[in-house]
Amino acid sequence: MKLYRFAYSCYARFAQAVIDLAGVPCEIVEVPFGDREALARLTRGYIQVPVLERDDGTVLTDSRRIVETLCRDDARFAGLVPPAQAAVAWAYVDWANNLFEDVAFRLSSPAIARRFPTHFERALFVFIKERKYGTGCLDAWFRDADAIGARFEELLAPTLATLAVRPFLLGDKPTIADAALYGQIVMVEYGAADRLAALPPQLLQWKARLEATLGAPPYGRPAREHRPRAAMDAALAAATAGSTRTARLELIVVRPAVDHRATPAEAALVQDRGLTGDHWATVGKPKAQVSLMDVRVAGAIAARDDWSLFGDNLFVDLDIGEASLRPGDRLAIGGALLEITDEPHLGCRKLMARFGADALRWVNAKDTRTDRRRGVYARVIESGAIHVGDAIERR
Repeated sequence: MKLYRFAYSCYARFAQAVIDLAGVPCEIVEVPFGDREALARLTRGYIQVPVLERDDGTVLTDSRRIVETLCRDDARFAGLVPPAQAAVAWAYVDWANNLFEDVAFRLSSPAIARRFPTHFERALFVFIKERKYGTGCLDAWFRDADAIGARFEELLAPTLATLAVRPFLLGDKPTIADAALYGQIVMVEYGAADRLAALPPQLLQWKARLEATLGAPPYGRPAREHRPRAAMDAALAAATAGSTRTARLELIVVRPAVDHRATPAEAALVQDRGLTGDHWATVGKPKAQVSLMDVRVAGAIAARDDWSLFGDNLFVDLDIGEASLRPGDRLAIGGALLEITDEPHLGCRKLMARFGADALRWVNAKDTRTDRRRGVYARVIESGAIHVGDAIERR
């Protein structure tokens, strides 16, 4: 089978979770938001996701129809709708994908709009939403995020009460109800990860249990330890007490592909592109060609063997807070020259998955945000070789 999806789509993730829970092999096809030609050809004109192409060549559209058909016609899916709980399971699916989705969608959409790699895709996303919800809807949802978040938590409260006393929504095993909730949570994770991190722990514990049944971790392996906030505070205080910055490059991380890491002793920075061999050198944003992280912050969150999981390129013993580095400031490292940009760099769903909810809240805390605990972005304005141990100089 082939499932065509947008990665953030709650409906596509619902269908995908059902297929994964059943253990049925399925190829995932990422549909470019701005190019849906493949969908149009396959469906003869339908361009929404998800779309499922079955092994026999039949094509199904609409997540509920996809799941309903699979659970009715394919014995491999039958266990996901226990007959004694079928009414409750489908009622929860319809609640999650309608009433709950309407709130989760508004909470997530403003940030999702900013994640698209091209101006056209961002504009198309905004255009589609404004055609349905009115001009300025995304800005309004961003302004009203606290009120929308409160409603999100209110709707979720009965679910959290259930998950506090049993592992999955309807008992000891996941069902289509869990798959429907998972779709919504993945969407919110894309657009409002901080909201999830602030919820009672049973939701993230349920998510981890469910994902353990779906296959490999969605964002690569997690760190070996998830430290509480108090431990991170203490570690950072100890690292900074009475010590002098070395102003040196301590680690280089190259990401050849999504969730893949290499830590070479030397590398090359290329003007207007980024780090050679890093996939962001071809698909990254112009203002985020390279990312830098303070080694003292990294050390407070995780052991050094886990630093590559952050996804940042250059780990430096340098104060990168806003009081020390401003957009436009330049740093020479080895033979290359970087310029700090104003592109925001905050923790997201991947950081939470790898280092825990406390780490996400810690790096994104508003009262320390000017410290840039999550790191800072730069662009390459002069190409050159860099080596672990290189001095970092201001220019």
